[in-house]
Amino acid sequence: MTNTPSVKAIVFDLDGTLYEETAHFDYYANRIKDKLPDEKQNLFMRDYQLAVNFEHPLQIGRIYDVENDLILVEQNGRIIEAYKWNGEPVVKEKLSQLYPNKITIDYKRMLNIGDLWWVPISIGAHYGALKEQSQQAFLETRDYMMSDQFKMKPIPGLKDLLEFLYKDIHLTLLTNSPEPDSEVILKKLGIDHLFHKKIFNGKKPVKTKKWFEQLRNEVDVKFSEILSVGDNEVNDIKPVSELGCQTIYIDTYQLGKKTTASYVVNKMSEAIPIIDFLTISKIKR
Repeated sequence: MTNTPSVKAIVFDLDGTLYEETAHFDYYANRIKDKLPDEKQNLFMRDYQLAVNFEHPLQIGRIYDVENDLILVEQNGRIIEAYKWNGEPVVKEKLSQLYPNKITIDYKRMLNIGDLWWVPISIGAHYGALKEQSQQAFLETRDYMMSDQFKMKPIPGLKDLLEFLYKDIHLTLLTNSPEPDSEVILKKLGIDHLFHKKIFNGKKPVKTKKWFEQLRNEVDVKFSEILSVGDNEVNDIKPVSELGCQTIYIDTYQLGKKTTASYVVNKMSEAIPIIDFLTISKIKR
C-alpha cells in the first residue's frame, strides 16, 4: 500500500455499502411475489430462499439471461458456464453458439446479480413478472425503508470518518436508487450532510465512467487520486479500475472471485482503516 497515490476524492455507493441491513430484501421479494399469479407464488419463494442460501443455480455473482432463461458464469466478459433453471449445465457447443462474443450487461436482457436486489428481480422475471411490476415492488420497498418500521444501525466509525474527511477530501455519493428515499436513509444514518455531491438514479454501470470523468474534471484530480467504494463489482469496481482509479470492493458474500479491485474487504467497517491510510498525506492534521 505504500506506493499508492494519496486519495483526494472518494465515491461511495449507498445500498450495501453505507449500511448493512438486509431485512428489506425479504420485503422486496414478497412484494414481487404478490404481483405473480397465485400458482407461481410458492415456486417463486422456494427459489428465492434457495438462491439467497446459494443452493440454487441463480445466485449472487452470476448473470441471468432473460431472453434465454439461462444462468451464466462470466469471466472477463465471456461466458464460461451456463445453467438451465433446474441446474442442468448447458453443453459447451451450445454455449459457444449462444455467446460467441463478450456480453454486455444492459439490465434488460442481461441482469448482473451483483447484490441481493437482483435475486428477486431475476427470479421474478423467470416466473413472468414484468419490469414495471418489479419496479413498483422496488418503490414499495423504498417506502418501507423510509418508514419508522425499518430500523437502521449506523456502521461504527463511518460517521466519524466522513466528518474527519469532509474538510480536505471531496466526498461523492453515487447510487442507482432514487433521491427521496436515499435522502431519508442517509438522514437515518446521520450522514446526509457529509457529501459534497450526491448523484441519484446514477444508472451504473452504464454511466459509471461518465460520472467519474465528470468528477475528475470538476475536482481537478487524476483518476489515480480517486477512490471508489462499493459492494457491486460490475457497478462500482470494474469500470473505474479501467480508468485507473483506486477501489475498495466490499465482498459481502465472500464470493472469492478474481477481482480488479485494489482492496477487498467483507464489510464497510474493514474499509475504514484502508480509507484512513489512503488519505493520510492529504489531510491537514
